[in-house]
Amino acid sequence: MSKITNTGVFIVEGSAAAADVAGSSQIWVKSDAPSSLYHTDDAGTDFRINGTTVSAQQATTSLAARDFTVIPAGCKQIVLMIVGVSTSGSSVPIIQLGDSDGFETSGYLGGVGDEAGIGNFTDGFKFNRGWASSLVAHGSVIFNLQTANVWAASGCISFESAAFGVLGGTKSLTGELTQLRITTQGGSETFDAGAASIQFS
Repeated sequence: MSKITNTGVFIVEGSAAAADVAGSSQIWVKSDAPSSLYHTDDAGTDFRINGTTVSAQQATTSLAARDFTVIPAGCKQIVLMIVGVSTSGSSVPIIQLGDSDGFETSGYLGGVGDEAGIGNFTDGFKFNRGWASSLVAHGSVIFNLQTANVWAASGCISFESAAFGVLGGTKSLTGELTQLRITTQGGSETFDAGAASIQFS
């Protein structure tokens, strides 16, 4: 039961909004970890109004993939930030998006440019065109919700060797975005340094 005190309004958490009522909207708190404040309109559309949340930094070292599975429903923008990420081999690092059915490994549209030229991608948003184990990556990639379950990405990754990668593209998911992954093409190599975090709003 909700209550009002002299210092705040307490709303009991729930897993979803109550039934829609024509001509009325609702404010409610979703039982995420941590919880999130939502507005749901009379058409049943959820709008997360928590502001911006930054995840804890996660090491990538010794992993074939670093997954972020804390993205709540209703987010309209996600930023991936990477610091000092490198790998054990020559497979290009990629970013993949996922929904409740898992991570998508195909259907990415767009391309990446670096000092050597321009190339396309289909299995994930690529850091650059050609990778080497000596490269150390820094930068961020922004994902914006364009329309229902379609995300547009743009970002710039720079490397301590003075190289760079600029990427842009889109990905259409079958459901709402709930997770993001950093891995390498083929997924057979591991990261040997670095960390990453995300922020969402």
